[in-house]
Amino acid sequence: MSYDHDLAELRAEIESLRTIVSNLLRPGTVSKVDKAKGYRLQLGKDGEGNPYLSPWLPHPETGKTSVPLKVGQIVGLMSPTGDPQQGFLLRGGYSDGHKSPNENMDANVFEDAGVRIEVAGGKLTISAGGLTHTISSDGVTTRVGGVGHTVSGDGVATTGGAITHDEKNIGSSHRHGGVARGGALTDPPA
Repeated sequence: MSYDHDLAELRAEIESLRTIVSNLLRPGTVSKVDKAKGYRLQLGKDGEGNPYLSPWLPHPETGKTSVPLKVGQIVGLMSPTGDPQQGFLLRGGYSDGHKSPNENMDANVFEDAGVRIEVAGGKLTISAGGLTHTISSDGVTTRVGGVGHTVSGDGVATTGGAITHDEKNIGSSHRHGGVARGGALTDPPA
């Protein structure tokens, strides 16, 4: 082998590596959506100015969120061109300082600013402070402190606490005045 041949092979190898590194992560925008095929991304323009599209790519996510990063979170900087000024952040994993809010891998959990939202097993649960609100096929339940209020196919049920209307007790311990035997009406709740 000659020196020129070796040098040509090294140059070809370097160009191949550059192509591989440049394609490790390609930023783009969603250009086409097909329920069966997935998505095609526009990754730039070709030599004639036409959109350069990716192959069809499957991707199941449809949600849109805005969850600002917190100091100490693990992130990555992806710089496909090697220039950090042209790079972008990728969310990383969890760490000892920023643990996952979820140990149930069958649940989707969002937790921030003292609020926790969990979706699992056909049930949505929202918790904030001492309040828990649960929605499922069984009904809707709100609990705060020792009081629970449930609306279901069976009706409405309240446990604990007092029930008032216009500052009058109408719960299980309310009293009426003007009680008389027979068909007479009682006074409104005391």
